[in-house]
Amino acid sequence: MMLFQQNESMAGRRDVFVQMVDAIDYVTPKTGLTLTVQMVKADGSEYAACGVSVTEVGAGTYRVRLAAADLDTLGGAMLKIGAAGAATQYVPAQIVRFLDEVHLAKAALVNARSHAIATGVDQIKDDDGTAVLRTITPTEANGVISVSVS
Repeated sequence: MMLFQQNESMAGRRDVFVQMVDAIDYVTPKTGLTLTVQMVKADGSEYAACGVSVTEVGAGTYRVRLAAADLDTLGGAMLKIGAAGAATQYVPAQIVRFLDEVHLAKAALVNARSHAIATGVDQIKDDDGTAVLRTITPTEANGVISVSVS
């Protein structure tokens, strides 16, 4: 299953690689095809055309680059990729929204980070450790700990 960020803006993260094979023997790689790509999304009831670009990589392998607009609906999706003389390929996908906190945690692993013991405040800084990108502040009320990101 492919996992995509909702409305992904980076083109390379919207790529799906698919191996197209002969519709008769289901083994022989098919080259020189014009692919038709359709998708059904979580809120859809039938396949619809996608705004894709297709590049043949070689030996029957194709890169299908989805448009950001194709990834607008959260939930499960299925790609249907076909061409004349080739077996239709189905690729399951999940469109998700990664929380900013996940991105901040990844940034904290590679960038400079400071922690104030007295207040519990964390600061995520840029690569050179000077500019503060985000401040993470924990609070406690009635035994419940919350974290705010600013």
